[in-house]
Amino acid sequence: MIGNDIVDLSQAAIESNWKRPRFLNKVFTKKEQLLIRTSEDQDDMVWLLWSMKEAAYKAYVREFKQSFFNPKRIQCQLSLNNQDVVCIDNQTYNLQSIITSDYIHSIASKTKFEPQSHFFKVPDRNQSEALKTKMIHLISGKIGQNINSIEIKKTELGVPNLFINNQQIFEALSISHHGKYGAFAIC
Repeated sequence: MIGNDIVDLSQAAIESNWKRPRFLNKVFTKKEQLLIRTSEDQDDMVWLLWSMKEAAYKAYVREFKQSFFNPKRIQCQLSLNNQDVVCIDNQTYNLQSIITSDYIHSIASKTKFEPQSHFFKVPDRNQSEALKTKMIHLISGKIGQNINSIEIKKTELGVPNLFINNQQIFEALSISHHGKYGAFAIC
């Protein structure tokens, strides 16, 4: 199972005031709040933990076909050797994150893996469609299929799946976009 999330740091600064009263307490565990408070860059730490939680949540929903809203149920554990994990109940997801001055991108998986992931800038309008079009073009080139034979379908829970001529390919696909950036990961 795989999940990914991308946060446009400029957009996050505009749309979300994570310093407002009770926000941290609603979203983050006490240990995560301590990480935020003691971080050299509190903004980046908030959005790193957020993207890790979102990526693991997407993998969990894909695997168990159940959604929930309880961010504190999703617990992040950072390590010094870039082997971060996120736990949801008794499920553990391995995380890989990229932190730049523009965005944070996290990918979660149940196994240690080398996912295929791509991220790019998307236009201000029709971001979702632009991301899907770029993804279909990249995948069609890699697998040698006509772009017209490739389709993305979502489950009732909004989990995306990729199909060629109505046959599902790739066991795991995750799509994310925020602000100027879009990303997808396949496994």
